[in-house]
Amino acid sequence: MENMNENLDVPDHFEFPFPPYDIQQKFMQNLYFALESKKLGIFESPTGTGKSLSIICGAIKWLKDHDAFIRKQYEKRISNLEAEKQKFAFENSDWLSSQSKEIEITHMLNSLKIEQSKIAEYDKKICDLKTLKETKFDKKEKFWKKSDKIDMESNLPENEEKYLDDEDLLLEELDLKDQEPDLSDEEEENKHHPVKIYICSRTHSQLSQFVGEIIKSPFGKNTRVATLGSRQTYCINPEVSRLKNMALINERCLDLQKKSQSLIKSDEDRKVTKKRKNTSCSCPYYKQTAIDELRDWALVEVQDVEDLVTSGKEIKACPYYASRKAAEDAEVVLIPYNTLLHKATREANGIQLKNNIVIIDEAHNLLESLAQMYSSDLSFNQLYHALHQVKCYKNKYSTRFSAPNLLSINQLIFVINKLLQVLEKNTTTNSTEIFTIENFVLTAQIDNYNMFKLIKFCKESRIPQKVRSFAIKYPIEEEPIKTSKKGVKDFLASIENKKNTSPKVQEQNLQTKEEITVPPVSNPLLAVISFLESLTYSYEDGRILFTKSTDKRQCKLQFLLLNPSSNFSDIIREARSVIVAGGTMKPNSEFRDRLFINAGATSDRIMEFSCGHIIPPENILPIIMTKGSKQDNLLFNFENRMSMGNNLKIILQQVCKTVTGGIVVFFPSYKYENWVWQQIKDLSFGRLVFREPQSSGLVDSVLEKYAAAIKRSPNTGALLLSVVGGKLSEGLNFSDDLGRCVIVVGLPYANIMAADLIEKMSYLDKKEVCVVWDLARSFENKLCMKAVNQCIGRAVRHKNDYASVLLLDERYNRTSVKNALAGLDQKVTESLHI
Repeated sequence: MENMNENLDVPDHFEFPFPPYDIQQKFMQNLYFALESKKLGIFESPTGTGKSLSIICGAIKWLKDHDAFIRKQYEKRISNLEAEKQKFAFENSDWLSSQSKEIEITHMLNSLKIEQSKIAEYDKKICDLKTLKETKFDKKEKFWKKSDKIDMESNLPENEEKYLDDEDLLLEELDLKDQEPDLSDEEEENKHHPVKIYICSRTHSQLSQFVGEIIKSPFGKNTRVATLGSRQTYCINPEVSRLKNMALINERCLDLQKKSQSLIKSDEDRKVTKKRKNTSCSCPYYKQTAIDELRDWALVEVQDVEDLVTSGKEIKACPYYASRKAAEDAEVVLIPYNTLLHKATREANGIQLKNNIVIIDEAHNLLESLAQMYSSDLSFNQLYHALHQVKCYKNKYSTRFSAPNLLSINQLIFVINKLLQVLEKNTTTNSTEIFTIENFVLTAQIDNYNMFKLIKFCKESRIPQKVRSFAIKYPIEEEPIKTSKKGVKDFLASIENKKNTSPKVQEQNLQTKEEITVPPVSNPLLAVISFLESLTYSYEDGRILFTKSTDKRQCKLQFLLLNPSSNFSDIIREARSVIVAGGTMKPNSEFRDRLFINAGATSDRIMEFSCGHIIPPENILPIIMTKGSKQDNLLFNFENRMSMGNNLKIILQQVCKTVTGGIVVFFPSYKYENWVWQQIKDLSFGRLVFREPQSSGLVDSVLEKYAAAIKRSPNTGALLLSVVGGKLSEGLNFSDDLGRCVIVVGLPYANIMAADLIEKMSYLDKKEVCVVWDLARSFENKLCMKAVNQCIGRAVRHKNDYASVLLLDERYNRTSVKNALAGLDQKVTESLHI
């Protein structure tokens, strides 16, 4: 049906919870056109323009129209072909050509009717779901009978791995024979797959905002929505969720699933299972019937993550797997960045992009996020522990492995050992060496190994999980790492030191210098496999950074992805339409050329849309401060920032006296924020002072206390110290009294001498100088200005909101900086000249 030439016309009217602004109407019309025309769109909609609601109403309107249009087109085409076939039956033209044409029409009719029957079957399924809502789900408290409380804590050992049988620790046997055809693929072909809309954003809190907008929209009652998230977000099994670490949670969940499946086995297997005492045999929330009920409830009632978790606890059903099943029949699927953009994660979650819509919100730093997502670090500690654990694991069970598994384990040990040798060599200085991927595998002497096969073995055999469980059950004291030998000067210095040191301290120092025990890491083999995956990327697209140190424990390998668009090509190729949207998308060439064109798109498929601000200029007061209280220059660069302490104290105290409501201060780094805090913590600002936590789990708590303090005393307010690029600089709304003043201290330039930034700029200069003018030299400036703009945008969030913006640094007064910032956000910078 997609090859028919007929298209939907862009409507003049869109369902909206209130009469839309003119720019909202244009946004929805352009979005509708982009989705219908299969475009790659760059959409810019500044703060206060209702971007999220415009995306939802424009996209869902198109989806509803498209589904209805497809059904009408099938009916129309079938009717036309039947009429044409009937005409041939009464014509007395050439019999042979007539029969040939009739057979061709019959074949087309049959194909269309098969597709139509698939749609009818799918529509019946959805209709049954709606009926279920009316009959059962509206009386949820009666439909969901309260099950017996599951006591997860009473019989849970501290580390269940200690109680596992050795059979549980053996590798999964890989089936090397020709596998039978997957019947599930054939079943999928016999189903109708309607177009889905995948909406992607950075955090779960931002996705929750989308859920709230969908509920407020006219489509909230008749749209099926699912929110995908990690096990860490969704897990309600205290045995698993208590692990905190995401990798460990994933491992434990998969282990419990396997135990659930092993219960349905022969009597012999059940006897083995009964021998395992003091362990829970399976996850009590992994029950198919309950999961199906929770899935249905998720589809008939729009819910965010917290709602689904609450419902899952009520009926003892796993929200994680219920959300994944709900996504199969959802019209709108909300997903965090990593789940969509990371290919392995996308495939693991069963996300099918073919002919579907992808909308990426908050996309201003999409390229940087992609690069970071596919980068990996591998430390000496991780390699050291991984090698030791795998060796011990192999020695314990070597006689019980199959020949292919034993061969793969030996290869893995060899590769890890070679990587460890790289880190142990040439560590006499503190420096950084850069390799191409090709040169690195040659230097490490692992070029003869097929990394694709080795990675496949590690994943399918689940060796990281098995080795970790083994290490917990059989803890073996590892050999302490010995430091490198000292030179003559160090030896003479140590003799001199001994004369002035007590015997006890001498003994401690000697032990510290000769033997250093490295603290164990959670699952070092996972980090090794992640790094090995990096070695499979295109040799041109990445670099390996080797950080050397005289202390070998500080040595590490880092994979740096230079061309993130290479990992976006699958999305461009498969999706019907891709929309990247944000409050600030300038310079658009970054997305047009570096993202879409580099990922394989043609220029005629790309469209751009940008709308202006609706916030009146008088509602925002931007001020550049170049002088301190004694008319000394304000320069918060790395060399001078520590000398700015007194000026900063006075400025903060004066602002607190002048501004009522919330004041949010953004510092260039956590280190500098902490230094400033030490200088001002004993001062009185006439209001409570809060600090951005470095732990993500504490962010909500700090924000709630900050908001509560302002609500209690709006005339006094509160002061919040934050960090540029931190957890409070993007995606959060400090609207109204929560943010009456935003202060940005200095310019958050990246370290221009950092090896990774130098390599990135060099790559851009060589590869893309013909595409984007002066890209490498302006790269650092753009990153800085984007970060500043995100901080500024936290305050004024709607048409009637107002705030002042204070930019502290004489460099803000430079023409180049003004122009760069003005190119990003005119609402703030159109009056910066004052």
